[in-house]
Amino acid sequence: MKRRWSDLARVASKGRSLLRRIVRRIQRKPLTVTEGPNLLPTLIRVLAGFSRVDGELLEEEIDSILGFLRYDYPEAVYSELRALFQNALREKQDLDAMAKNLAGQLSDERKILLGVQLYDLISRSGLKNEAVVAYYEFMAHLGMATQAIDIVYQLNSAEEADNAIYSSGTATLETVSFGHKDHADVVIEGFLPKERLNAYRYGDLVLIKNLSSRTLLVQGRVLNPGSFARLYSGQRVIVDDLVLTYADLVFYFNAKKSVSLPVIFLAVDKDDEVTLEKNRSRDSCIQVTFGLRVTVKALKAVDAVLNGTPLYAGHDISATLDDKIIFHNDSE
Repeated sequence: MKRRWSDLARVASKGRSLLRRIVRRIQRKPLTVTEGPNLLPTLIRVLAGFSRVDGELLEEEIDSILGFLRYDYPEAVYSELRALFQNALREKQDLDAMAKNLAGQLSDERKILLGVQLYDLISRSGLKNEAVVAYYEFMAHLGMATQAIDIVYQLNSAEEADNAIYSSGTATLETVSFGHKDHADVVIEGFLPKERLNAYRYGDLVLIKNLSSRTLLVQGRVLNPGSFARLYSGQRVIVDDLVLTYADLVFYFNAKKSVSLPVIFLAVDKDDEVTLEKNRSRDSCIQVTFGLRVTVKALKAVDAVLNGTPLYAGHDISATLDDKIIFHNDSE
């Protein structure tokens, strides 16, 4: 018994030492993360508690479980968070008490982020009944009971669902999908029909999930298939040769709601010179609207084709940024 108490004392002492170093490091880090350093130990214990709800944890799963923390902090800080997490796995966690404590300290955005992360965690372990019950109880104590139901439904839905299904009449998370032209909002050339990159937004919270077999880089780190990452202003996602920035994702979210869609007009003069106009004039013959996809509309008869399809007055044609309008004199 003395040896056991001695071992526990050493673990506790090591944990306190780690925590002090983490707090010192984070206090020197730019404040891009919404929660304060004092909440990190609780969040680490929550993750550890859900990791042990359904049995033992495999060592190689730790990085996946820490998920967002892995992307939100520099490597030096993250390695210490990882060690703190391993210590927390040895202890029994009171999830209900921690949820009630966090309820008054986390913003709604951070609660949603935590809810997504915890659901992703229990889904990887097979959605065992005990884990699912613990998840809903935790989110209820956090003050996010109805949002938890919506999150579970939304993250499990293969396609976009009718908003009437959600408790509030609208989905908790806005969603934009990137991938094959027949299966996504925004086209990414080369993606197979079942491959997607999903983006989720709640307020200023923007999440990315890799639903493809592709190698994605987020903040300079690989985002494995099935994994989430949070994206902050100024950061980007690299998909093959394509770069998607935080601003790009915000644009697509707004475009899906038809907010501030950029429009340009094309005019062709008597010498077949093509000019671009910000505003429609009597010479304008084509309107191009940039949203989730590019929409090309002929305003009047024009001798031009898009992807082999003639442009007829009044007809809309969907296109991508890589497509070209070919005029009768072969100008593009």
